[in-house]
Amino acid sequence: MKTVKIRLLGLITLISLTSNFVIGQSETKIRYTESAELFINDTPLNGKNKVKKLIANIGEPSKKVDYPRGEISYFYEKIGVVFFTKDGIVRGLGINFNWDGDEKFPEKTFTGTLNFGDSEIEKDTKSESIAAIKSIEFVCPFPMMCASKDRKAKINCTVAFKDENLTQVVFIIK
Repeated sequence: MKTVKIRLLGLITLISLTSNFVIGQSETKIRYTESAELFINDTPLNGKNKVKKLIANIGEPSKKVDYPRGEISYFYEKIGVVFFTKDGIVRGLGINFNWDGDEKFPEKTFTGTLNFGDSEIEKDTKSESIAAIKSIEFVCPFPMMCASKDRKAKINCTVAFKDENLTQVVFIIK
């Protein structure tokens, strides 16, 4: 009888922990607005975000890579994003959709949602769809790349394609 109670208690504990873990996980939501503002899970990325605060909000990165000139990239391989930093401040965000071998990006496909204004961007989004977004103007000088038109904006976006497949989205924060 005692063994049955212990097994039952163990099963209940396992179910409880598993459900708390699943419920506690939330999808990463990234939004780039008409006014060239960038949000991750409703937190603005604006050139003032410190790496320590980013880690406190999102968690520990899966990998950290140091580059010359003080640049450090924080990889979140599980969700398919990388943050580019300099002097302890977040200066950019990279999102992988279809990995093209670029080692400065995670190999795993982005698992959250990305919106440019009201348009949702997915791994099968084509350059014509980016160019057709009305709320944010993009220029696509050639089929492999589109970029936000307002180069004076505080945050610029570049979208890269390879063989007509969306590979990466990069946000540079000035």
